[in-house]
Amino acid sequence: MKEVHLVLTEVMIRKYKAEDFDELAKVMDEGRMQELEAEGLEQVFISLKDAPYLKYFLSCDIYIAEKDEQVVGFVGLGRRRLDFLYVLPKMQGKGIGSALMKTALAKLPRPVKLAVFADNERAKNFYQKFGFKVTETRTEKWSDEFPIVFSEDTMKLE
Repeated sequence: MKEVHLVLTEVMIRKYKAEDFDELAKVMDEGRMQELEAEGLEQVFISLKDAPYLKYFLSCDIYIAEKDEQVVGFVGLGRRRLDFLYVLPKMQGKGIGSALMKTALAKLPRPVKLAVFADNERAKNFYQKFGFKVTETRTEKWSDEFPIVFSEDTMKLE
């Protein structure tokens, strides 16, 4: 008989507090680098602390996933948008992202949109589990400094 191992992670979801910033930045930086490496875009990586969108990021409604008093993931909500969802790479696949997504969907009015790299099948499959569908694909260059072409899908949940 085949053994089945369940991974159960005791995670608490709570509202972000300013003192969480350093741990949250670590989650964002590790997750963002993982995402960019998968796209071959690691040269455009900027730490959250130095990101030009930091002010916007901090204006989002942010919820933290905490395990053993450590920040292991977070979700950032904009207006009718899921703008950020990151889980530490070593903690992925343990239900943390799903817990964060359920929190986000309980807070956001419909329709909800998000953006994801078009080639990020793992993330797109995750979002599709919650009913999101690709509604648009845009291809553009990253910036004048990094004239790299990439594609991004807009996904929407009605």
